[in-house]
Amino acid sequence: MKLNGIDISSIISTETSHIITRYEFVDSFAEEFPAYVSYDLNNNVLRKLIIFDPPKIGFNFYPNYKYTVKIIKSTDNLYSLKGSDKVLIALKAYKKVIGEMSGLMTKLHFLGIKNERLYRMLILNDVPIIASNKKELIDKLIDYLKENYYVKVSNIPTIVDGIEYKERNDIKVLDVDYAAIIP
Repeated sequence: MKLNGIDISSIISTETSHIITRYEFVDSFAEEFPAYVSYDLNNNVLRKLIIFDPPKIGFNFYPNYKYTVKIIKSTDNLYSLKGSDKVLIALKAYKKVIGEMSGLMTKLHFLGIKNERLYRMLILNDVPIIASNKKELIDKLIDYLKENYYVKVSNIPTIVDGIEYKERNDIKVLDVDYAAIIP
């Protein structure tokens, strides 16, 4: 599925309710970049795609629009990174307290690099993994990447050359509104 000339398949999941276009401030660059963010029904951020190197032709970015969508076909994929020469896979772990238990959860970051330049960054906030320590978290993430994205790695963070891109996700845009309040 393309939106404004960008394939946004990777931010689509079965829980996606709507997508908002906005500029995302990336603190390590001290700059804003175009971003597509998918949300669930409760306005929780599911996934984010940040565009560092927009296409010269066919890219028409309109920020602050909310696209209400209906999922036609959804599979976990990294299709939005297609065109990357290399992909850096990293994680951002955080502690989560659930009841009386405490565990580690994570967000996965995929940084696509094309021609030695930053291309796109895909951030997955909806990684369904809870671990008790760092080693268990890394092991579960390695299995998760292998099973869901067909990416074989031995450690995280890592750089991967060539990723197998599965078929694209497909959505139907039901409504487009100006997003007056961006969650």
